[in-house]
Amino acid sequence: MREFQEKRKIRKFLYSKKMVILLLLITALLFFSTIKVYLKSKNALSKNEEAKKELTELEKGKAGLEKDVNRFQSESGMEEEIRKNLNVQKPGEKILVIVDKNAENGKIEAGNELNDFFSKIWGWVKSKF
Repeated sequence: MREFQEKRKIRKFLYSKKMVILLLLITALLFFSTIKVYLKSKNALSKNEEAKKELTELEKGKAGLEKDVNRFQSESGMEEEIRKNLNVQKPGEKILVIVDKNAENGKIEAGNELNDFFSKIWGWVKSKF
């Protein structure tokens, strides 16, 4: 009989409101901790993917730079780059500059629009005085 009463006390304690609330709090704590770890894991994976993309871009840039270095090491590559950037010529060479008519006309037309604007303002000022 005593064993039965002791078991009953234990069951009564385990099924009490205090114990149920305590277990619910522990469960909630574990649940939120799990969510935190999951979010950190997801964030770490996205940063890892970004780092891999950046690494591939940097490797492509490195390959391009190595190609440029190899080109500059040759005499023809250096000469080409010097001519392109510094606008120099060898003795006896002449430079021919070709100007696109459309580009030149576009500049003139833009200037005409500006002149038209100021002429309208000047006409308005004259009419008032």
